Amino acid sequence: MSKKQTIKRPISKAKQLGDFVLSAYQFEGLDEIFKKLKTAEYKKLNHKQKSERVNRMLLDLIQQAPDGVFLLIAVIHFIDEVAREKILMNYTLSSFEIWLNQFSGLTEQDNYKVRAKIVGKWVPRDEYQIIFPVGMGKVHPGSHFVTAHSSPDLDTTIASFWGWVDAFGARVSEGIHIWNVPGGAPQSSIEVALLFHHIFGQNVFQRIAKTRSTLALSSLELMTQKGVVKQQTDQSSLAIDHERTQKAIILIDEWGYFLGDWRSFDVEGVRQVIMLLNNCLRWFENHLHIHLISLFAKENLKRKDLPQFVKAVFGLRIKDCETAKEFTEKQQRYMEGYLRKVLKVEKGLSATFVEFAAAMRELALYDFQACFDHIAALDKSDLFDKQGDLIEDRPRIFHYLEEIIALLDRAIQSVRLYTERLEVALSIKTNVFGYLPQVVSYRADVDELRSKMGNYPYLTVTSADEEGRMIPLGVVRSRDLQQPILGTVTVRDFCNRDETKIPSYFEVISVIDHHKSALYTAAAPVAYICDAQSTNTVVAELAFAINDKYSTGGMEKSEIEAQLEKVQKDLSSSSSKRIMQRLLSRIAAAENNEQSYFIDPLREFVEYLHFLYAILDDTDLLTKVSLRDVEVVASLLNRLKSLMMGEEVEIINFDDIRRDETFVHGAATRILRQRDMYSLYRKIYLAKERLGEENLELCAAGKESSIFVDTKLQNG
Repeated sequence: MSKKQTIKRPISKAKQLGDFVLSAYQFEGLDEIFKKLKTAEYKKLNHKQKSERVNRMLLDLIQQAPDGVFLLIAVIHFIDEVAREKILMNYTLSSFEIWLNQFSGLTEQDNYKVRAKIVGKWVPRDEYQIIFPVGMGKVHPGSHFVTAHSSPDLDTTIASFWGWVDAFGARVSEGIHIWNVPGGAPQSSIEVALLFHHIFGQNVFQRIAKTRSTLALSSLELMTQKGVVKQQTDQSSLAIDHERTQKAIILIDEWGYFLGDWRSFDVEGVRQVIMLLNNCLRWFENHLHIHLISLFAKENLKRKDLPQFVKAVFGLRIKDCETAKEFTEKQQRYMEGYLRKVLKVEKGLSATFVEFAAAMRELALYDFQACFDHIAALDKSDLFDKQGDLIEDRPRIFHYLEEIIALLDRAIQSVRLYTERLEVALSIKTNVFGYLPQVVSYRADVDELRSKMGNYPYLTVTSADEEGRMIPLGVVRSRDLQQPILGTVTVRDFCNRDETKIPSYFEVISVIDHHKSALYTAAAPVAYICDAQSTNTVVAELAFAINDKYSTGGMEKSEIEAQLEKVQKDLSSSSSKRIMQRLLSRIAAAENNEQSYFIDPLREFVEYLHFLYAILDDTDLLTKVSLRDVEVVASLLNRLKSLMMGEEVEIINFDDIRRDETFVHGAATRILRQRDMYSLYRKIYLAKERLGEENLELCAAGKESSIFVDTKLQNG
């Protein structure tokens, strides 16, 4: 159910389009939220806990916001504040998306709804099939890049931005969705300030975009939480069944920091070392039983015989056990390391069982020492008379023997339970075998991952907190890394692999371009290679196709019906018929939206504004255009004005222009002379003129200028 809240009209009415004022939704109560994130209590949290707190707060804000609102601007503002206040290191929208996918615990449907609210567009996912190959519920493996071409101009920047917005909203891939603008935003573009900085914030590119000249996957984009179990080391290693569960076991301390991995092939080697000691202890148990029986079977047993017995039994060195004598050289080496480095028995195999009992006591295993003390105290027991002779009292003798046997059994059991803990297993792995933890940074590329993976079934991906402690983020599995396709790519305003050096492990799945193209793919992409002067002409057409099904233009159904009633009174002109047609589409959209679908009018306005400026830039203010371009520009103007006025209007049409070879030129001229259009491009070109004059003066004075910044480097 939609949350009821009074929302300010997102687009203020103005006389001309160029005077637009946008009022984006902002999260409520941010001051209080950020106060909580600056408290001493928050600062005491470790990085993982801080990340959970911040991301959970952002998710709550998104879910509590009204339905039908374009939240991307508010989300970027929140992320920018987190970064500016240094509340969380390296926090971007990708950070939130990783958490949303892997740690939030949301269902697939709830995840999709959160994305829809961020992008301001909730439509059936299959509608995106005209842009991406997502039919029949297909979600592509790995992460998804939407990239502009190198030396990006405004056309590719805007086309790739909205490609990323749609990919994020549709959840094209299982992983994260990355907008890539090689080298960053066009430096000489006046429009970038108006269309991005003014609307989304000065740091929009830092918060949501990458600037890679070569596309590549990192471990962060390949990692998964599927089958990952984070286990503290006080648990038994025997409780983990690798064969049955096929889990990736990551060992952590009580604060969640990384200690090591516990892989299936670690089990056997560690178990063999543990069994070496267990066998020695069981031999010692039998040895003690035999000597106890022999002792009490002795005729004329004296009190003075007991110290010698204790010394003979407990003074035995571990290496003198019959079991230890059969150890191979390697087993001796492992046992020595196990005793000294793990159990802290200083003399190792040369230690006596008395010294072993003392070492166990230091590990808080008191039963072995208790057994020794109990036997050592027999000479002070009531088993002997005043002359030191054994009293022939079988029940009492057997009671003492039973206590000794039970104590020893309990002592051996306590040692066994302790040595089966993951803490001991990990210590054997690292200190006895010398196997140091194999981890990768979240920045590791595919080549590094493959070189480190070796025969491991997985590698743990970690990041470091401010103090350098490792935080486990997830795992990259060997079987995933061996797949021929590790991720997918959408390209806008170009169609080749060379432009951004797309590696072979990426599959290009979506293309919109108006240049010469050369692309080989293993599966069918969604590709539009069109005869248009701007890529955004095609991008706009595809946006229209979806928006017209679900957009009400910011109007309620009653408002649409009222205008419909008014328009149908006079349908004499072609313009009124087109308005009537669009109103009928709005009615159908309103009925669709009764199923909770929506497109925020602010998102629609910003989208159309971007398309319009990109087309103007790429066509040099409509001096080189095709029929397709001018018709899309006219539609954009009419749509923008309708969204601003809150009713369906038509401010430009070509009904009276003869459709001959001069039509395109005449239509372009009419568009440029239209007042609303003039108000939009006038301020941009005035700013460009001022900037050009300033740069010419700097250049003439021999000073650094950006006069030649707007040049395009193609194919590297």
